Amino acid sequence: MNDPNLAIRPDFSMDEFIDAHHHLTNEVVNDNQAQELEAAEEAEEEHVQQQCHLHDEEEAAQAEDRKKNKAKFAPVCDHNIPSGPVNIPTPYASRKLKKGEYCELYFFTNDRLAEAESLNPSIDDEAMTLLKADNGQHVWVPASSTNQDKTSVIRDKDLSWEQFGEAAI
Repeated sequence: MNDPNLAIRPDFSMDEFIDAHHHLTNEVVNDNQAQELEAAEEAEEEHVQQQCHLHDEEEAAQAEDRKKNKAKFAPVCDHNIPSGPVNIPTPYASRKLKKGEYCELYFFTNDRLAEAESLNPSIDDEAMTLLKADNGQHVWVPASSTNQDKTSVIRDKDLSWEQFGEAAI
């Protein structure tokens, strides 16, 4: 792009510009009015270029801000607030899901969700419990990640169709 300040201004009185000169001047518009109109058009064009330049700078600044603060510009999902009760599974099942481990469907049946709702949430996430590992060593683990009653868990293949349907919903 060339610098317009360094460009040589054409001589509009030359023969090649005579058609444009006649188009701008007639009985109604004289030479002085034509020059004023042309100057006004040039000023307006310069103003539009300045506005475009400012708009481009603003877009670049916004793009840089979005890149720096991705969490600030994260899209917000347009979901309705749940009208019914929210069923939260036991801390044991929640911890397994957070870790990405397999969790039995039994923890999501109506019976187990009701049991989890009545469970006393006195176990702090920070609390630790001492367990004996498979190799015989004692290990400290978060108390909420331990299942207190592993004997009552029904394996997935032993669930009834009704329990399976409850857990699938």
